[in-house]
This record gives sequence, structure tokens and C-alpha cells, in this order.
Amino acid sequence: MDKISQVTNPDEARHLLEVALRHEWAVSFEYVIHAYSMPRGKFCYEDPVMRTRTDARSQSIQIGIDEMYHAYQLGLIITKMGGRPSFTTDEVVRHPRIIDNLRRDKKTEEEVTDLYLSVDWEAGRHPELQNMVLNIAADEQRHIRQFAAAIEALEREGATEALCFREGTESACREDVQRLHGITRLENELMHRYLGCAMLFSDHQDLTFRLFKNSLNHMRHWDKNAGLLVELGSVIKIENASTDETGREASVHPMPVLYPCQTRLEALEALVPEEEKLIAAYEALIARLPDGGPKDRLAAQLAVKREHLYTQGALLANARRVQDLR
Repeated sequence: MDKISQVTNPDEARHLLEVALRHEWAVSFEYVIHAYSMPRGKFCYEDPVMRTRTDARSQSIQIGIDEMYHAYQLGLIITKMGGRPSFTTDEVVRHPRIIDNLRRDKKTEEEVTDLYLSVDWEAGRHPELQNMVLNIAADEQRHIRQFAAAIEALEREGATEALCFREGTESACREDVQRLHGITRLENELMHRYLGCAMLFSDHQDLTFRLFKNSLNHMRHWDKNAGLLVELGSVIKIENASTDETGREASVHPMPVLYPCQTRLEALEALVPEEEKLIAAYEALIARLPDGGPKDRLAAQLAVKREHLYTQGALLANARRVQDLR
């Protein structure tokens, strides 16, 4: 992570936000991936902020969601400053041991907190931006305390050798599991495609809020599918990851980084076929599942995709009716 020593002009301010954005994108994935690589309710700790017994898995998911909101905030301001938010990320890593992931999470939060708090801001310049960065840093300081408490609990309970989930041989051969992995990748892509459009077109409040709502739905379903993969004997994958001899997985391309649409019309035209592709993938998987739990849950998610398709079709038709809409 680059270190930004001072902010005295708009270019330096935007560079700070771009460095922070690469981090926030990465950890919004990494923490959720780490969470769904550990069992539910097994590793609990006394949360120093909420002052209640907390599941490390569920709290890691919540922290990942915090980081996605940070990324959205940063992207909006980059756009407002005349830039274009990037979806390039810092490296995303998963270690074989649960505690190593939690230690990495804590260290990452410490590094980004240092990034946010060590900047020397020229007096009187960018006060609102400085305030936003301090507010994000406060979230990160909370995260540090929560990860530290989870680590201490695992060490105290003798769970330092506990391993992350691995996909079983049988599950790896199952067509339904592999189809679900494909759907989860599509959810990932659409989540960020919608977010990118919401940031780029934030001056059009009606449009950006509709796009942001759809992005949140895709994020929720990416999350739910990650849990379902565990139930099916698999585990969420890090896209484009390489694995070393220790079992450490790493990727600098965990999500698509380029969405080339420049106008509202181009973006809406691109979103409709993507939703259609995802709907077709859900329908193909659901048709192969027996009646009951997973099928019903996926059917509920499919219904939301159909709502997205209707909404996007209407947004596209309306955009085509308006002359000179950019």
C-alpha cells in the first residue's frame, strides 16, 4: 500500500482516495472470504465494542460490508473530483489456518489506519474530505480491536491450528456445486458493475439509487451463495488465485477491473443482458435440484433477479426516450 505523506492540492487528495479505494475493494472481498472459510458459531469472542459474545465468522462478514460502503464513499468522491473510480484491488489472500487470516485482517486494518491518520493535510484545504477520511479511520480502529479480540480468543482456546474449509473431492465433482460457483462469480461481477454505474452517474439521484439498490441485492446473494457452498461441502473461491506450496492462495484480480461504458445509455444497455445471463444460470441450476431448502432459497433469489431485469428494461426504455441523455 502506497503511503501518502501530505495533501496540499486536488491531485494529491485524489491519489489518496485511489490508494484507499484499492484497499477497500480488496478487503470487502477478503474478510467475507475468510469468514465463509470458517465454521459458524465455533470461534466466538467477547467483543470489546459491542460488549457481547460474538461469532468471529459473522463479525468478519459485517466488517467486510463496512469496507464495501467505504469503497462506495471513496468512489463517489473520486467521481465528484473528476476522476473515474478503478476496480483494481490490493492483493487478496487466504491462508490455510483460520488464525493466520485473522492476523492478516488485523494487520491490514492497522496499515490502512496508518494511511488515513498519518496524512498531513494543508490547513483549510479539503475539510470535508479530511473529515470523511477520519470517519473511515474510526471504523478501521474498531475493526482492529474486534479482530484482536477474536485472535486472542483462538489463542486462549488452543485453536491456533484450526484449518479453513476445503472443497471435498465429492463436491468438486458435483455439477450443481460447480454451477453455483459460476453463479457466485456472476453475482460478484454484477455487484461491482452496478456499483460502478452508481458512482459514475451519482449526479442523477433517481438513477444512482436504483442502481445501488440492485448492487446491494447482488452483494446479499453473493453472501448467501457463499454460505450455501459451505453447506454443499465446498467453499467460496478467490478468483484468479494462485496457490503456493503452503496452501496460501493469493490474487490481485479477484474481480473484473474494467467496465468500459461511458454513458448512462451504454451502461443500461450492458446491464440488461448481464441480468439475463444470471437469470438463465439460476434457472438451469434450479431445474437440477430436488425440492426443498437450497432450491427454495435459490428460487427466492431468482425472483429478485427477475425484478432487476424488469427495472433495468424500464430504465433502458426510458433513457432511450430522452434526447441528449448522457
